[in-house]
Amino acid sequence: MATPQVTIKKIAELAGVSRGTVDKVLNDRPGVSAKTTEKVLAIAKELNYQPNIIGKALVSKTPLKLGIILTPEYNPFIGEMLKGIRRAEQEFSMFNLDISVQMLSTLEPAEQIAILNTLRDNGVQGIALFPIDNEQVIQRANAFADDGIAIITVNSQVAGIRHLTFVGQDHKRGGRAAAGLLNKLLPAGGDVGIIVSSYNLSCHKDRLSGFESRANGNGSHLRIVEVQENQDRMNKAFEITLDYCNRYPNLAGLYITSGGVTGCAKALKLAKKEQQVKLICHDVTAEVKELLADGIVDFVIDQKPQRQGYELVKVLFDYLIRKQQPALWIEIPVELVTEDLI
Repeated sequence: MATPQVTIKKIAELAGVSRGTVDKVLNDRPGVSAKTTEKVLAIAKELNYQPNIIGKALVSKTPLKLGIILTPEYNPFIGEMLKGIRRAEQEFSMFNLDISVQMLSTLEPAEQIAILNTLRDNGVQGIALFPIDNEQVIQRANAFADDGIAIITVNSQVAGIRHLTFVGQDHKRGGRAAAGLLNKLLPAGGDVGIIVSSYNLSCHKDRLSGFESRANGNGSHLRIVEVQENQDRMNKAFEITLDYCNRYPNLAGLYITSGGVTGCAKALKLAKKEQQVKLICHDVTAEVKELLADGIVDFVIDQKPQRQGYELVKVLFDYLIRKQQPALWIEIPVELVTEDLI
């Protein structure tokens, strides 16, 4: 049988004082004698009193302000993350959450710093950050953490940020998996072009590093011919892919670490190389499902964007309201998806 929760009323009865007096003592407010304070605290300790944090949050008229900073919304992955954020927002709506979701229009550090400053000026108590790998961003995030603002990072691990936790994948492992898949698709080897989002995002640098280590390792016959950035933009991915097809007639594989895979598919179709070039990308979005079904994308490495979005709100809520310390890394598993699994 569960032990009944000890209430302020019970402590007041045992101490022979009012509930208001007990409330003052437990919340360290003035107006109570040292003798009474000592007695109330002794009773509370003996009864293992635990404050009803959730109850207080339910009746609080002061909103819990949270800020979430994501990369540009033209990447379908971000749209999927937003679905998870909104699901969590609805689930915790009774607790008076005020969630401000801000999306970058570029992948430049100055814009992210400006958004961080705006969130702080608006009095947020917690920030979930898709961080740009930049020293000024790191310093700003750490200054906020030092001032008591809860900081968690998502998708990109950036060394030096003093965050509560990181929500995301082992991206080097994801990159290695992509190279391993291309080795199986191209047992004789071949020329491979790579498209990354931005070198300012550590997740894409890590995917590239993992891919290169596997592609250049023993037993691999893949030849990486070039790496270009597309900033998650579909039209830029189209241009890069068409350029690869024109300049590398023996192109056999394409690995895109970022958003914009629809642009790759359009270019391959235009060049009539959608069967010749094996294509591997990340994130199961509506667009990618269609490309898998059409046989243009061969494999997708999924990272559960809706789950990531949900976890951002839940982790901050649990830390700020429930007073629960999160694990240092909430790892999202690397999952391989084919047309048979959509």
